[in-house]
Amino acid sequence: MEVKQSNLNRRDILQSLAGIGIGGIAFQRALAQSVAQNGKVTPEMVRTAQWIADVELTEDQQAAVGKELDKMLEGQKALREFSIDADVPPAMAFLPHFFVDAKPSSLESRRKLFQATARPTTSIPKDLDDPNLPFASIAQLGKGLREKRWTSLQLTEMYLERLTRFDPILHCVIQKTEGLARKQAAQADLELSSGKDRGPLHGIPWGAKDIIAVPPYTTTWGAAPYRDQVRPNPATVYERLEEAGAVLLAKLSVGTLAWGDIWHDAMTRNPWNPAEGSSGSSAGSSSATVAGLCGFSIGSETLGSIVSPTQRCRVTGLRPTFGRVSRFGCMTLAWSMDKIGPICRTVDDCGLVLAAIAGTDGKDPTVVDRPFRWPIEKPKTPWKIGIVEKQLSNQEKEVLELLKKDGAEVVPIEYPTYIPESPLLDGLSAEATSMHEDLFRSDATEKDFGKWGPTFREAQWIRAVHYLRGMRARTLLIQETEKILSSVDVVLGSNDLARTNLTGHPTLVVACGTQAMKAGHAPGTIKLTARLFGDEILLSVGEWIQSALPPSPLIPEL
Repeated sequence: MEVKQSNLNRRDILQSLAGIGIGGIAFQRALAQSVAQNGKVTPEMVRTAQWIADVELTEDQQAAVGKELDKMLEGQKALREFSIDADVPPAMAFLPHFFVDAKPSSLESRRKLFQATARPTTSIPKDLDDPNLPFASIAQLGKGLREKRWTSLQLTEMYLERLTRFDPILHCVIQKTEGLARKQAAQADLELSSGKDRGPLHGIPWGAKDIIAVPPYTTTWGAAPYRDQVRPNPATVYERLEEAGAVLLAKLSVGTLAWGDIWHDAMTRNPWNPAEGSSGSSAGSSSATVAGLCGFSIGSETLGSIVSPTQRCRVTGLRPTFGRVSRFGCMTLAWSMDKIGPICRTVDDCGLVLAAIAGTDGKDPTVVDRPFRWPIEKPKTPWKIGIVEKQLSNQEKEVLELLKKDGAEVVPIEYPTYIPESPLLDGLSAEATSMHEDLFRSDATEKDFGKWGPTFREAQWIRAVHYLRGMRARTLLIQETEKILSSVDVVLGSNDLARTNLTGHPTLVVACGTQAMKAGHAPGTIKLTARLFGDEILLSVGEWIQSALPPSPLIPEL
């Protein structure tokens, strides 16, 4: 199904319709009156208003857009009825000085700000033949490297072989970067043998979600029209990991334009149950990590793309605070919502990776330098664990009892509900549609858009006034949510995915071996959320839980 741009000039349309009042105040009033009388946006109304969006829709698309516009109008009404004080600005900032004066933080300053040390470990695989080696933590892999039980090149060859062997089952690889991987691994081995140690990630093989640019390799965004796309500038997250000595194995699958687990070649599968998809859009990153096809991976989230696949694939993932990690060189979905974060086998691994990729780069104006140190000591005072009544899974209830036995204080919380959240997500629709407008207005087919086709069409009717009012309401949502989250150390569970993606608060999914999952064939997961830049306490609580309840079983039966 194709969406084609109208051949008519906007000025010609306005002139031709001026005589009958269409396109001016009279038409707008007639439209509003029709909606008021009928209560619905009809396909005929959409067809008549197509000139506003400058698109031509099929009859089915007109009907679908009409239904969604009904919802949009309800949201706009709710947002208008929500009072916003004159002093409340939009949740955005215009920073003209950044684009001429921006300077990246130096490597030396970043090492002072973002400190990470692998925890001592005595339990590590014996050698390359140990079946547990592909599932070892970063600390375990690194200890073996430094004890010369294996080399980085040997780890790289092991993971490349596993990527080749299991990708026909999981469909998680878009492109292996074998030449680069072997070169980086050989360099890591040379440096480590000569006493140059770049830190915990030195020599550790990893995988990148295929929205991350690594020229000269393709960056497909999971979409067929970009199958051969090579982005000119390497992503900051890739450069930071290269600087840390990590070894890139492959570009891992991403749902089309970062939505879902279906990309231009296949559906990525869940290693614990290959009959089902891995959720998305960090589909390949989650699938490859839990299957032991890489040491760790990098994913991204706009509205659930780290949380959802890590929960489905029963692996650990961190969506950091918005502004912790540069998105430069990564596909944009929403400038005000995109976050880059690690997907790992352990919570400790997530802390080690975050320390390596955090910090300003002079390229992403949203990033700030706020100190991050990992690991941190458990506080002497009991943790305050916030819970939203009736929003805990059986696994989270079990974890809560464990925390209480350790002395944690349970604090019931309630997120404020007076701010209408749903209309604020129109901002995501507007930003994503603006980002991908060239594709939308090309001769691409409906399949090329993945799940985004309806959103791209409906977003043509989002008004700038509505978007900006939503951004002002979002300011209040951020403030109110931060007030709640600052009253506790972490919130356990809760249905706050949309809220915390709108507000930029960090969330951690922890893979753990709860009794609630004992009868199953996979570990369980629990979700934790913290205040802005509370990533350390989030990881600290998560690590305690994972240590008390290690993920079991560890290895999926592929």
